[in-house]
Amino acid sequence: MKDQIECRTRSGESLRFVLQGAGPPLSRRAGNFLYVRGEGAGLEVLYAGETDDLAEHAQDRWTEAQALGATAIYVRLNLTAALRRLELAELVSVYEPPMNTEDLRRAG
Repeated sequence: MKDQIECRTRSGESLRFVLQGAGPPLSRRAGNFLYVRGEGAGLEVLYAGETDDLAEHAQDRWTEAQALGATAIYVRLNLTAALRRLELAELVSVYEPPMNTEDLRRAG
């Protein structure tokens, strides 16, 4: 499992996420997070989320994700709520995570 991954947005921006567990415990700071399975070219985003407190909320749906084969949580610190939500919308539209189907239906 890589310590960091780069995710592309629809606009072409590259967002860097850090493997949870590769560094310090989840921060109480705000950010975006991903539940993933697989590695390298086979990496699949199962869920993309955002929160104002990663330590409290980034693992809310982790058990559900593990049932789908999730193997890691990646996080990206991002303190600005508007930017977090924009990045989340971009990630969901590009990767179409199966656990975000409600988000996709609302956007479509």
